[in-house]
Amino acid sequence: MTPVTYDVEQSSNYNFINLKTGQKEIPFGEYLFQRVLDSGTKSIFGVPGDFNLPLLEYLYEPQLINQGLRWIGNCNELNAAYAADGYSRYSNKIGCLITTYGVGELSAMNGIAGGFAENSKILHIVGVARSIDSRCKNFKQRNLHHLVPNLIDSNFNGPNHKIYYEMIKDKICCSAEYLEDIDQVCNQVDKVIMDIYKYSKPGYIFVPVDFVNMTVPINNLLKTPKINLMDCIKPNFEEEENIIQITKLIQDLLYKSKTPAIIGDVLTDRYGGKELINRLINETHLWNFSSVNGKSIINESNPTYMGLYNGDEGPTLVKERFLQCDLILNFGVDINEVNQGHYTFKYKQDCQLIELHPNYIRFSKPNMDDGNKEEQIFKGINFIHILKLLVESIDVGQLRHQYPVSIKPFKTEELNFNHDPESQIITQTYIQNKFTTYLNPGDVVVCETGSVQFAMRDLVLPNQLKYISQGFFLSIGMALPAALGVGIAMQDFPRYHLSKDNDNEIPKDYIPRLILLEGDGAAQMTIQELTSMIRFNVPIEIMLWNNNGYTIERAILGPTRSYNDVMQWDWTKLLQAFGDFDNRTNSCIIKTPKELAQKMEQLRKGNKTKSIELMEVKMETLDYPKQLTHMVESAKVKKIKPSTII
Repeated sequence: MTPVTYDVEQSSNYNFINLKTGQKEIPFGEYLFQRVLDSGTKSIFGVPGDFNLPLLEYLYEPQLINQGLRWIGNCNELNAAYAADGYSRYSNKIGCLITTYGVGELSAMNGIAGGFAENSKILHIVGVARSIDSRCKNFKQRNLHHLVPNLIDSNFNGPNHKIYYEMIKDKICCSAEYLEDIDQVCNQVDKVIMDIYKYSKPGYIFVPVDFVNMTVPINNLLKTPKINLMDCIKPNFEEEENIIQITKLIQDLLYKSKTPAIIGDVLTDRYGGKELINRLINETHLWNFSSVNGKSIINESNPTYMGLYNGDEGPTLVKERFLQCDLILNFGVDINEVNQGHYTFKYKQDCQLIELHPNYIRFSKPNMDDGNKEEQIFKGINFIHILKLLVESIDVGQLRHQYPVSIKPFKTEELNFNHDPESQIITQTYIQNKFTTYLNPGDVVVCETGSVQFAMRDLVLPNQLKYISQGFFLSIGMALPAALGVGIAMQDFPRYHLSKDNDNEIPKDYIPRLILLEGDGAAQMTIQELTSMIRFNVPIEIMLWNNNGYTIERAILGPTRSYNDVMQWDWTKLLQAFGDFDNRTNSCIIKTPKELAQKMEQLRKGNKTKSIELMEVKMETLDYPKQLTHMVESAKVKKIKPSTII
């Protein structure tokens, strides 16, 4: 069938009838954005480029705008990817960005790779050349702009039009579709969106610029009006039977256990289980622990919270509590060196470990006397259905906890941070002592990769505070544009992160604060998005820790080397330079503990007059938290004597 072309100015006509098929059709550009809306997303990030401009025109269709669709233009594509990641982390919906062929999509790749490593739901739409350019022999031989030419004989042989698609497919995304047949595009779009929800990883759609105005049937829109997480991971009959069986096994083990415990890991949040796991904890009063990447998923103010467990890299007193547990339920487990304390996780002798993952459930006993594991694994089962059934069916009366009565819930004060009260220097230990007093229940904190990120790990956070940080991929500079994405998501979905079960614990009129913890070195990488925060009216409090460069790298190697230095900036003038022409923001320099304490108390009480508060906090260059020590030792490249090399 020859595609019917459609003029952009007429694209709002939903009553177009294809005379050959009799079907109602709409322009594909309109279909694509409708599907973004149908998946729950309202804001789209990105940068315009020649191959995506016709698609961007459809952002202004009245029927799409009326559903809340809006364009959030970024300063560059990398920042757009980070912002989409932040949007998804806050909302647990799909963060969407649009770039152009090659020059745009390649710039975004680091942000997409980070989303893949950390299980973020991101849809990357790439505007590419006309379909005729890659299919017609005469056009195919041309070296098209934004495409890299062949290494050999590029003057005679045309480029690979799918080279960027081939770079990412099955590598940094769960699903990728390069659209080539207008009759298939609707199903391809739906598949990518569903895969993103199913795997909680980024997905790509490559859209030829000439496809945008071609019309497509609305059948899928009528058949499946909405695309959501639970529908995309819905179990079949056989899986339901296995879910019941596995849940029964877990319950039997719980009823026999004397010291059971729960770990709330990152995938619990990604698959919509945050409220369920907290309900399970509240009803059963099981001991519970956070993971590094799962911090704040468990409500850390609950009466049986025992701290963040990170093997040998965490506090000894948390490790001692963990090693008393004879049954561990690790919900949403994500195994990597950061999340597992560089693989130093230890368990009580003969502890029963249950790892609950979106793709498998594994029962094992990791510490057998003979060194062998007893293991039983169920593949193809998403743990979230087991968590839901467990909450619904557990008989609390059959639990037989025998926790040591001398052990109380973990508190920040147990870490014994030593700070000289007479000191006029703001230190990491001072921040660790005081920081939680700055936070209110229900606030949202975005933390940059850096030394302060390690200081935050063991702090007990207030009730329903949402903490967002790139704890594994650790791309310096990610947090500032991610905070923009979080702020946009908070506008689209106010108070969305607050539990429906305990929403009354946060005053109805309280507007959760967005707080960014940012380093000076990291900020210089992605600072442009400060202007987007002003442009899109994102209220935010920015604690910019100025320790004269890359302190986290100095801790590893080269503490005084110039490669860890950055140029000193006058940070307090940035917001005005970036577009605050009507005095909507406030900037200040904080040099002493007293000044910091006063400012934090002022902001905690909501006593601020500006939408954006930027605080440049002066710190010592070589001051970093003790939690960083283990990571530093693992990251150091040891010098090897030549005689030891085989």
